[in-house]
Amino acid sequence: MTAPILRKVLEATGYVADGIPAQGVLIDDDARRGRRGRFFEPDALWRGQSSLTVYFKSAEAEPSDELVASWRQEVWNEGFAPLLWVVSPDRVDLYNGFGRPLPSADAARNRLATFEAIESSLEQLDALAGRLAMETGQFWLKAKGVDRKTAVDQQLLSDLAALEQDLVAADLGRAEAQALIGRSIFTQYLVDRDIVTADRFESLCGHAKLSAALRDRKATTDLFAWLTRTFNGDMFPPSAAAPPDAVHLARVADFLEAVDPDMGQMTFFPYQFDVIPVELISSIYEQFAHSGSTPVDGRPRSTEASRAGVYYTRLPVVSLVLDEVMDGLTGDESVLDLTCGSGVFLVEAFRRLVHLKGLKSPVTRQLIRQVLYSQVYGVDVSEAAIRVAAFSLYLAALEIDPDPQPPEALTFKPLIDRTLFVGDAHTIEQTEAGAKALTAGDELKRFDLIVGNPPWSFRGKAGTANRRSAGAPSPPQPRGEGLDFVLRAAEFAHEQSRFGMVLSAMPFFSGSKTGAEASRHVVKALSPVTLVNLSNLSSWLFPAAKMPAVALFARHRPQAADRITVVQVPWSPSGAKSHTFEITPSDIIQLPLSDWERQPVRLKTAAFGRRRDLRLLDDLMCSHPSLGERLGALGTVLKDGLILGHAENRTRDARELAPLEFLQVDDLRPFSVPEKLTIFGHTKAQWPRDRDLYKAPLLLVKEFLTEGPRPLAAVADRDLVFSDAYFGAPIPAEHRDAGHVMAGVLSSALASWFFIMTASEFGLWKQRLFRQDVALLPTPDLTTAASSAPGRAIRKLEQRFQQHAPTAADWEALDQAVFDLYGLDADDRIVVRDGLFRASWEWRPGRLSSVEPAASRADVLAYAQTFADVMDRWLSARRRRRMRAEVFDLSNSEALRVVRFALEDEPGPSIVEVVEPRGDLIKVLARIGNRLGVPLATSVTGQRELRVHGPGEVVVIKPAARRHWMESVALEDVDSVIAESFTGPSA
Repeated sequence: MTAPILRKVLEATGYVADGIPAQGVLIDDDARRGRRGRFFEPDALWRGQSSLTVYFKSAEAEPSDELVASWRQEVWNEGFAPLLWVVSPDRVDLYNGFGRPLPSADAARNRLATFEAIESSLEQLDALAGRLAMETGQFWLKAKGVDRKTAVDQQLLSDLAALEQDLVAADLGRAEAQALIGRSIFTQYLVDRDIVTADRFESLCGHAKLSAALRDRKATTDLFAWLTRTFNGDMFPPSAAAPPDAVHLARVADFLEAVDPDMGQMTFFPYQFDVIPVELISSIYEQFAHSGSTPVDGRPRSTEASRAGVYYTRLPVVSLVLDEVMDGLTGDESVLDLTCGSGVFLVEAFRRLVHLKGLKSPVTRQLIRQVLYSQVYGVDVSEAAIRVAAFSLYLAALEIDPDPQPPEALTFKPLIDRTLFVGDAHTIEQTEAGAKALTAGDELKRFDLIVGNPPWSFRGKAGTANRRSAGAPSPPQPRGEGLDFVLRAAEFAHEQSRFGMVLSAMPFFSGSKTGAEASRHVVKALSPVTLVNLSNLSSWLFPAAKMPAVALFARHRPQAADRITVVQVPWSPSGAKSHTFEITPSDIIQLPLSDWERQPVRLKTAAFGRRRDLRLLDDLMCSHPSLGERLGALGTVLKDGLILGHAENRTRDARELAPLEFLQVDDLRPFSVPEKLTIFGHTKAQWPRDRDLYKAPLLLVKEFLTEGPRPLAAVADRDLVFSDAYFGAPIPAEHRDAGHVMAGVLSSALASWFFIMTASEFGLWKQRLFRQDVALLPTPDLTTAASSAPGRAIRKLEQRFQQHAPTAADWEALDQAVFDLYGLDADDRIVVRDGLFRASWEWRPGRLSSVEPAASRADVLAYAQTFADVMDRWLSARRRRRMRAEVFDLSNSEALRVVRFALEDEPGPSIVEVVEPRGDLIKVLARIGNRLGVPLATSVTGQRELRVHGPGEVVVIKPAARRHWMESVALEDVDSVIAESFTGPSA
């Protein structure tokens, strides 16, 4: 029975509305069911995406700090709960669930805030950590001290990495060190979970604790021998059967006793292995696979894993993939991961298959083992990884076993060479074990689910040669082999098999013709396909990777086979702290495959833009030839600059260039080449280029966008050598003015918009343009542009900019002149200006600006005005009705923004006004919901965009972040509302 004070708090903060728990909220027994802990029993919980959890604990009186510390330690060990609410009759205390437990003053030092149980204080609590604040990510902007970096998985991985490093430094082989650590963790798990009772443990080795047993080498030998007999040897190599030297065992014992290895003093051991989710055990593989080697020339040497393009898959990605591909399954399906690594996909798929079967019949050990032995298959080239995968699967089977007793009854059958295989995925069926388990007659075994995170790259010339000799699929993927693994996996699939794989984004979005051809080949082979672009999350999702990522889903839900669905996952300030994604319906778009084939850049435009961007891209590319074609008509071409190279590589004659000035990487300014540059002076260079390339007038464009989203361009009016930090084209002297106009175009918002929508790397990975990206820019006739009124305006502005740095007003004037040159209408100008804003998101200040709360009297008002302006065009034809837009002037701290659009039976222009909300967000939603007959208080979630239709009106409700309230978004929304007026609302 929920305590009245807890229910009051839940109601006040949006977790319960009108007596009904909101989505993701569980109360009383539902909150406790299925949870395995020691002492802590929540009275309510909210669970969001990626299992992110908030726990609520009700207390009849204010609990002691010691009791709270014990609760908090347990919550911390679960790994997914950033917040613990302790609700007592007079107050609510919020505790950091990600803060590492401390030996003393834990509760006080991890208490984030205290609120009184009165209305005004609860409103403050709602603003900080209410349901909508959690779902929109607003909480993470305010709670600076709550960070996933101090969560149990990150801390355990850090501690184990230090432990492994110490063992290796003490002359224990890395494989043996990893085996010792793994076996010790497994043993501690058995003890903590009481699978091996204290009495039984002491009878096995003569000691009450594992740490004590490890300090006794004979006791350790007996204990490890019993483990091998009772379970099996799959988890560790045979060399681990005999324990290492006493010094190594003592170091592991120190870890378990929390003895500081430097000071020799006992500290505090925070880990509870019976509480830590078993899926985190697979995380150890990242540390093991990427263990550092001796530095070379002061730089860390690449490990085998990183050279092979292997990158650890974080649990949020695993959840994203499996949530999609396992939706609606029965539990009888089979799963294959051809590059399984530590088995992170297999472990979670195994758990979910057992859960699905448990919906139809009781979960028994027999059912669990049947799934383990016959439905989950993995392959990897690393034996160490396969052993970790086996270890993780065994732990998962023990964790979900309803009664894991007695230990002798828990013996596992071996998985290696039965369902887990060490070998090359491309030839695994040619091995003895692979042939037995992965073939049926003359054919390969077929699987229902294909998952994984295959290597994204291959190793230089040797890798290329090996790939070619192996007869890699055609068309080949450039600079990688991830798509090869997808096609190889498809050989194990049937027509209904579902795919969920993490791949490099580069072949899908880059300008490479071979990459686009290879990616389209895969998409057509597996259609229908959904592509989820994860490139915005690279900094925390795959921090060690050298390219961005996508998740590819195939055949997982009904959709047209001739279309690809593209999902753009935006950057969020909460992502790195919470390890969650924030996706709204407007981040999803569909594109015909024929459009992608006709115009390869359209796939990137679909990901980074919206329908209006696609439409404008079509218009411009159909109306104007490319810059490369325009330059060709003038008898010139855009080329890369000189590569001086290291001294040993300077083998080509550069004497003609020696007397010229040298434009280096940091020399160029907007529209201006410095009056004095250093003399080139070299007689040889690695790639000097032809002397004619350096003749003035010279159009120059910088490769990297170092100072913001606008490309850096200028015209040099004297001959000079430029480095490969630039692209350049010598312009015929009679077309000098055309070159200057082109420099203005390349510096404009239109160029920024075009490049963020089409360029190979800009927006995906690096703040960089390739020569072919620049050459693709749709360009008006250069011979007439210079003499046109907009061209003259651009030239005049450029001359002014050469005298002083452009101001914000100057840039706006340049943009308007370029818009005039291209003949853009008002809507297209909005699209391009917002494209410049989107391009700024590639820098941290721009990203932060995109998620700032939209100001009702500025951002939201402009959104409403643009929406109304488009509606005016429709209503003006009959001149009978007008639209009234009401922007609710909500507090800046509210998680959502609300605008109401209503038709009025009066002619005239639309009226857009800001109205007082008469209460907070919850009250506004309640009034709107009552009027329209929609339970908005429970329908609205933090990352859901709603358009609620009523007679003659539509109410738009969205998250508060500015990116949702741009004027270009208003254009998209009004297009949808107009379409819904004919077809009926879809939301």
